[in-house]
Amino acid sequence: MRAAHTLDLLRLACLTALVASAALYVDYATLNPAFCTAADSGCGAVRHSGFGYLPLGGVGIPVPALGLAGFSSLFAASLFGALALRRRLVLALGLVGGAAGVGLFLLQAVAIGRFCEICLVADGAAVVAGAAAVLFHRASSHEAAVEPGALARWAWLTLGALAIAAPLLWPRVRPRPPVPPGIAAYYQPGKINVVEFADFGCPFCRMLHPRLAKLVAAYPGKVNFVRLNLPLPQHAGARDAARAYLCAEAQQRGDQLADRLFEADELGPAANRRLAVELGLDADAFDRCVAAPATDATIDRQTQLLRAAGFQGLPTTYVGAAQIIGAQPDEVFRKAFDEAERGDAARGVPGALYALLALLAAAGVAAAGRRKPAPASRTAPPPSA
Repeated sequence: MRAAHTLDLLRLACLTALVASAALYVDYATLNPAFCTAADSGCGAVRHSGFGYLPLGGVGIPVPALGLAGFSSLFAASLFGALALRRRLVLALGLVGGAAGVGLFLLQAVAIGRFCEICLVADGAAVVAGAAAVLFHRASSHEAAVEPGALARWAWLTLGALAIAAPLLWPRVRPRPPVPPGIAAYYQPGKINVVEFADFGCPFCRMLHPRLAKLVAAYPGKVNFVRLNLPLPQHAGARDAARAYLCAEAQQRGDQLADRLFEADELGPAANRRLAVELGLDADAFDRCVAAPATDATIDRQTQLLRAAGFQGLPTTYVGAAQIIGAQPDEVFRKAFDEAERGDAARGVPGALYALLALLAAAGVAAAGRRKPAPASRTAPPPSA
């Protein structure tokens, strides 16, 4: 195999890995996954395994970001530089990438016990790129210069940019998934519908609560706000607080008690009851409600609504057609409120169409950048006698 052909193979492997790494980076760097959206997916299991982020200076660096940097460097090394330098860089980067691909595959198989489908694409491409780097190093040692590859340099660079940009842009244009029926059942026609899943012991829920309350107040009479409970086992007193909230809600004082529960230092039964009494609730009715099995059944039913929809984290807030995970900036919520007020439907480019358009763009670049074979040299006719 000629050196130019090995470089073409390496570049194709890098392009594949760049697409996969960019898609993984989108899911790792945001709270709303765009590619592996199922909560029980292998990608989600790897992402939340503790191996998905590299601690560096107190900040978790997504592993796919390292993949983007590494494959971009290898791709660039295959395109630029003198032959001697290129041989060394491509071999070194290719071997490191191939070893990383094997290591990440073994990590999923042995330590995590789950496989991320997109990760496997990136890992497999890394191994192919490593093998191509070795082949290039061997083939180029017998050639004084490397022949041009199948495409012009500008075409390879354009394809590299497209491989990274297409996955990164997808979250901005994709259609929003429909609101799960169990959650949409709480919606009221003609209203800005806001359904929040919260845990009174969750620090991010506590952070969001006053901000969300202020935003709801900015749309007087226009918002249908519903708070549902998803107490997490790791938060002490969270389930007791959920019981207290439901029982205050039964006496039409749920919002007032929620304000106090989100600020309380203690969420135990006695502390919750004291807050309820201070608000003027009927203590006997409150006690009976807290002890009733139906109250726990309601909490379980509300919890299951979000888990069935694909639980990613708390707080999770549905605003119209938008699902917002976490205590995101006010601008994110305000944009969702405004869209819901206008009645904007879940619009966007279907995934199949977006993938087809990206492939057509790549095919167009490849066709335009394809190198024409050099004309065969002709032997000059012998001079006539």
